[in-house]
Amino acid sequence: MKYLHLLSLISILMLSSGCVEKQPTTSSTSSSTLPSIILSADDSTTNYPSDVLFDARQLYSSSLGGAYANNNTLHQFINEMINKYHFNRSYLYGVFSSVTRDTQALQKYNVYKTGKPIAKATQPGDWDKYRAQFLTDARISKGVEFWKENRYYLEKAAHQYGVAPEYIVGIIGVETNFGRYTGTHSVLNALTTLSIEFRDRQKFFTNQLENYLLLTADQKLDPRAIKGSYAGAFGLAQFMPDSFRDYAVDHDGNGQINIFTKADAIGSVANFFVKKGKWNPQIPVAIPVNYSKARFSGLLTGRTTSYSQSHLSGLGMRPAANFYGYTGNVALISLNRYNRDELWWGTPNFVAITKYNPQEYYAMAVHQLAQAVRFSYYQQSR
Repeated sequence: MKYLHLLSLISILMLSSGCVEKQPTTSSTSSSTLPSIILSADDSTTNYPSDVLFDARQLYSSSLGGAYANNNTLHQFINEMINKYHFNRSYLYGVFSSVTRDTQALQKYNVYKTGKPIAKATQPGDWDKYRAQFLTDARISKGVEFWKENRYYLEKAAHQYGVAPEYIVGIIGVETNFGRYTGTHSVLNALTTLSIEFRDRQKFFTNQLENYLLLTADQKLDPRAIKGSYAGAFGLAQFMPDSFRDYAVDHDGNGQINIFTKADAIGSVANFFVKKGKWNPQIPVAIPVNYSKARFSGLLTGRTTSYSQSHLSGLGMRPAANFYGYTGNVALISLNRYNRDELWWGTPNFVAITKYNPQEYYAMAVHQLAQAVRFSYYQQSR
């Protein structure tokens, strides 16, 4: 895996060109490939200016403190990071001694069942209410503004990856309202809390915490300083740490990857779509279909379904518009509105969007915001 550079826009670092010696990131556990700041207690040989790069030595601690000082799960995780990646124990003790429990993250996931159960999308009007959060005149206008300001990088991504600009705009618009809200939670606190206390998803969040430590060590970043969502996602594109390490790219070509910047967020979303979602630039994303009944039943619906168009047509479904010549299988998507079920056919590109978030409503919000922004953008460009 190529070496990744992250530059946080939350005033944690200002890296100037040439300050960092590039080293390849690797999945190997060989200590010779890992950053020197985590290999020994004596970092006197580190040649990074302490006034420019984060100096890990300021975090060293001889003992573990913080909210989880006596937690066996955390002690086991620290030992695993030392054995697997040769992290310095004093460094990890210092990192985790700074952790405070993120009770809001626990509440958001209702870990201890203290809140109301999260309602499933089965009530009339669920889609109307969900859509209203993202398909607003203000957000569409911001999307057009974002497209105009970043036209060069959007067109570069379209050329390089084959992802239409509007879908990159749609993702960033739904995720962070074009960078206006990237999160206020300490990523370290959120991931540590969830990896220890959210037993139902412990494996997932432990993996994210592991990737976060590797990421910040690779970049010589202060792991305490990056802010993001209560789930540990960060940047304009809200990448989780493993997604950053797998898919983030240096789209502006300045030698650094920084998904808090618009350029790198744009390129990283496009690369994600292609690498993880298997995006196909030759096919559309989704099309609404007409159906005679108000409510739909009888067939499974959702992103994992796959039906031939001829089969669905035989049941009385008709595309509401030109499907741009696409004849392959489709996922059948049902959106619960107040007075009826709105049916759509989704192509593999619709499924690609769900790789970002595995919810049909999310993917449809991205699709409809993308189309609304595209329409408005070209209307204004006439």
